Amino acid sequence: MNQTMKEQEAPEQEQPSLGQTLATARQNAGISFAEIESRLKMTHAQLTKLEQDDYQGLGPETFVRGYIKNYAALLGLNPAEVLAKYQSPELPPQKKRMQSFSRRTHKEAHDNRLMMVSYIVLAIVLGSSAFWFWQTNSSEQEVVSETPVTQLETPAENVTTPAMDEVALPAEQINEVAPQSEPQASEAEVSVPVEAKPQAVKRDPALSTVVMHFNEESWVEMFDATQERVAFGVKKAGYTMTVEGKAPFSVILGKHQAVEVTLDGKPVPLPAFTKNRLAKFNLPLTE
Repeated sequence: MNQTMKEQEAPEQEQPSLGQTLATARQNAGISFAEIESRLKMTHAQLTKLEQDDYQGLGPETFVRGYIKNYAALLGLNPAEVLAKYQSPELPPQKKRMQSFSRRTHKEAHDNRLMMVSYIVLAIVLGSSAFWFWQTNSSEQEVVSETPVTQLETPAENVTTPAMDEVALPAEQINEVAPQSEPQASEAEVSVPVEAKPQAVKRDPALSTVVMHFNEESWVEMFDATQERVAFGVKKAGYTMTVEGKAPFSVILGKHQAVEVTLDGKPVPLPAFTKNRLAKFNLPLTE
C-alpha cells in the first residue's frame, strides 16, 4: 500500500513548472532565442525570466500573462493550459510595508496642505472681521466728535444776524442806487460786436461740374482729364451725384437711358446707345 502511494506522489512531484514547460517546448521545436525575439518583439532577458519563472521584472501582471500566452502559442502549446500553471508573484513583506508607508506619507502630506489652506482662509476671515469692526468704531467716534462743533457754530449765526440788520441801508438809498444799473446794461448791449459774415469760397474756373440724377439703379465710372477717377460704383434710384474735375470726362454708364446728365449747369442729351449695354462717352460730347 505504501508503494502505491509513493507511485501516486511521484508524478505530482515531477510535473514541470511553467518556465520549464516553455523551455522544453522551445528546445524540442529547435527555435532559437533570436527568432522568438524578432517574432514576439521581446528581449532575451524577458524570455529568460519567463523560462526561469521569474516574473518580478516583467511589469504588471497583465503584461506577464500576455507574454506567456504569446510565447505558448508560438511554441504550439495550449495557452490556457500553460496559463493554468501561472502563479502571481507575492510581494516581499518589506516592499508591502514600504508601499503602505508611502501611501500613509502621501495622505499625511495631503492632510497637512488641506489644514494649511484652512488656516489661511480662517486668518483672512478673522482679519477682515477685525478690520471691519475697527473701521466701524472709528467712524462712530468721528461722528460723535464732530457733533459738539456744529452746536458751537449755531450761536454764531444768531450773533451775526443783528449786525447785518444794523448795517442795512434805508429804503430810499436802495431806490436811488437801483436806477444807475440800467444805463450800464444798455452800454453793454451797444458794445456787442457784430459777427462778420464768411466770404464766399471762390470756385476754380478750370474745373467743371457734372451732375447725374439716377432714375433707376445704375453702375457708373468716371475719369477726368488727369485720369483721376472721380466716380465709381452702383448708384440707387433717386440718387443725385455731383462731381468736379478737369474736362473732358470719360464716362461709362450701365443704364444710360435712366440717367439725366448736366455739365456746368447745362443739360447734356445723351446719344442713342444700345439698350442693356454699357454706354461709353466723353463730356462734353464729341461729334
